Amino acid sequence: MKSDHANVRLVVEEDRISRLPNELIHKILSCFDIKVAVQTCVLSSRWKLLWTSMPFPNFSNVKIPDLCSFAKFMTHVLCGLNHQIHVSSVKLDFKGAANEDFVRNIASYAFSHNVQELAVNNWTIGLHVYPPCLFSSQSLKYFNLSFYGKRACVTPKTPWDFPALTTLHLSGIALCGDLFSKCVNLKNLTLKRFRIKGVDVFDINAPRLSNLRLIFKNIKATQLENLTVDNCRIKCLNGPPGLPCLCYRGYRPPPLSKDGLRSLNKVDICLSMYFSPILHKEEDARKIIDMLQNLHSAKYFTLK
Repeated sequence: MKSDHANVRLVVEEDRISRLPNELIHKILSCFDIKVAVQTCVLSSRWKLLWTSMPFPNFSNVKIPDLCSFAKFMTHVLCGLNHQIHVSSVKLDFKGAANEDFVRNIASYAFSHNVQELAVNNWTIGLHVYPPCLFSSQSLKYFNLSFYGKRACVTPKTPWDFPALTTLHLSGIALCGDLFSKCVNLKNLTLKRFRIKGVDVFDINAPRLSNLRLIFKNIKATQLENLTVDNCRIKCLNGPPGLPCLCYRGYRPPPLSKDGLRSLNKVDICLSMYFSPILHKEEDARKIIDMLQNLHSAKYFTLK
């Protein structure tokens, strides 16, 4: 019996978690925000400095009441991180109108560490202007920039310098000018709740783009394979030569360009308004007929 008790005591006293490799502990800590991760490291002397070498610090969902306190906390954490460690991704959520110094600190840390993935979510009710330093990186491959406010966030007019970028998600953003010409490897582009500022026609110049969600008129993406338009207001829908697939979801038939969209092979149209019990107007029926005529070359066509 004593031997059994000794074995039980040995199992209980053995700290198996602390014996895990640093890479696995980092993975566990990354499931929490950076504040919880730092607090968790206090539980073990073996973990005390583990948070300083995390390759993917997560500043999302940090419960700090105001932006000023959050900025101080973030600066303290960034200063404490081991700058010799390769950082692969950074996630950031914050509330309020951040100043340029705050955003510059984010960009400086992320891009100086050759971060490959960056997600920035800003929750505020005011108008924002992001500084150019956030839109230039030689290493960034994935960028998610979301602005949740009553008005769109303004971005720089000059082209964004992301030569390695392959995936870009933008939400709540005001766009203008030729922004993507330096994103030579961009393949996936998603735009949500955004507007065009200062120009009537917005051109997307991204030669390797293959998956796109947008409302723009002119698209310069010769390798585009899929064009998805989801509940967006649009004056005229056009696509590059050779576009094979179109998916459209909205309340009315899409206004199509007569010159483009001749190469479509597969078309999926879902018109939400036509599930309404309201009596259909003759004008609506004519628009559907015009749409079908413009898409007559498609081999596979779905209309819902």
